[in-house]
Amino acid sequence: MIHLRPHPRQRLYTSLAGYLGVVGDVVGGRATSGADVARFEQAVAAFAGSPHAAAVPMARTGLYLAVKAIIRPGQRVILSPYTISDVVNMVICAGGRPVFADIRRETCNIDFDEVARLIDGGTGAVLATHFYGLGCDIEPLAALCRERGVALIEDAAQAFGTRIAGRSVGTFGDAGVFSFGLYKNVNSFFGGMVITRHAHLRQAVADALAPLPFEGLVRFGAKVATGAVTDLATLPLIFQTLTFRLFRYAYLHQTKALEGRMAFDRNPTLMRAIPAHYLRRLTPMQARLALAQLARVASDTAARIRAAGLYDAGLHDIGELLLPPLRTDGSHGYTYYPVQFADRRALIAYALRRGRDLAESHHRNCADMACFAEFARDCPHARATAESLIYLPTYPRYAEVEIRRNVEVIRRFFGKRS
Repeated sequence: MIHLRPHPRQRLYTSLAGYLGVVGDVVGGRATSGADVARFEQAVAAFAGSPHAAAVPMARTGLYLAVKAIIRPGQRVILSPYTISDVVNMVICAGGRPVFADIRRETCNIDFDEVARLIDGGTGAVLATHFYGLGCDIEPLAALCRERGVALIEDAAQAFGTRIAGRSVGTFGDAGVFSFGLYKNVNSFFGGMVITRHAHLRQAVADALAPLPFEGLVRFGAKVATGAVTDLATLPLIFQTLTFRLFRYAYLHQTKALEGRMAFDRNPTLMRAIPAHYLRRLTPMQARLALAQLARVASDTAARIRAAGLYDAGLHDIGELLLPPLRTDGSHGYTYYPVQFADRRALIAYALRRGRDLAESHHRNCADMACFAEFARDCPHARATAESLIYLPTYPRYAEVEIRRNVEVIRRFFGKRS
């Protein structure tokens, strides 16, 4: 069956009130005025149940500052290769030497057994990522790091609101890092937070940021404009009549000019020094934007978990698909519902021709990247995941009927009746 009026694969967690607030603050000269950054730090610390929090301009900057404060120069940092290149670069810029540990394919998260095997006397930290909002095996990892005397940092950039045994991710290790960037479930266009139980670590991050300028209005304005264009392009009427047709044409015809605009992290480079524009402070205006969104995090997470349940119910009997575990206790927040299939291009093309907007993962296996050749390791699970993963939409505004249509088309691809 062909459904010609799909909803988009992704919509931003933005609002008209947020855009109007930005305009009002800029026009009124209030972008850098107020005590809202401190209020935001306190609110996130309370939300996560962490003693300390420090606002940062981006999550990647927070990772850089946390690694720099925790390790000695030259120490090894064990991390997943299935991530964006900037995460690896932040470890390098902070003086660490990346050591890639392969992942568990079903969760896309770092494999505990690999970490246990790789920790040695030169290891300064383990960097564990909670990918796609799926909480990793953080409790045994935390116990392992305590036993071996190694620091644990949590990259929770995609997992704000995920809780394991009722406890927020980011609080199991020595530091946790959240993102409030353009595509996150709390969106201040740029922004992030480091949380920690160590007062000295919070102070080290705050001291490093204190002399820096605020995020510049020109760069921030460009990001807001990108958000506005994205919001317009994904409005249902515009998306169904124009945007989807362009996306579909680009994918089916492998039009590099159009496909490249939808790609991310396709031309990674090795960094030895952190770029100057990463070293900024979060503005009170950005803090106000994010503060207004905290109240809906729990309900949004619950909506994504319900979406995951529908996908699991509809797809669990298709042996050719690798699905993530279904967990309804809040430990998996399902930023997307990530499924894996060896010939994903054929499946996505089939879905697009039938009016379904699905997408390939833009994440890659950094252990295979030429720019990180000196740190290369054979990580077959990360490689296979990077080549097979498909995003199925879960954002709260994505209607249940759309999920059921996705399931129906996928089942038909595999020759199964609904």
